[in-house]
Amino acid sequence: MSFQPHRIQSDHFSSSELTPINLDAVEATQLARALARDAQRPRPQLIVDCSHLKCLRTLGVSHVISELLVLHKAGANIWLRNVDPALQHCLSLLKLTSVFRTSPRLA
Repeated sequence: MSFQPHRIQSDHFSSSELTPINLDAVEATQLARALARDAQRPRPQLIVDCSHLKCLRTLGVSHVISELLVLHKAGANIWLRNVDPALQHCLSLLKLTSVFRTSPRLA
């Protein structure tokens, strides 16, 4: 599994190369293994759009946070886009707001 970064422009995120990740389509452990195999690369910059995550609705906030922590432990910097208030509140309670960079849900 290989990941090609994309340049993403946003008011909330820097214009560095970010790789979009869909947590509904890929397991974090699988992605973490791929990141470990490509250890020579600089620290990966991943972005997750939370606005349409089915796993957030079906498996819950704890599942999503667990997946994000697996990716973080594998060495990725993670940006979360369109974070709903419930996820933001849980990240705050768990003191993870300094680990994951977030932008609120767009109106």
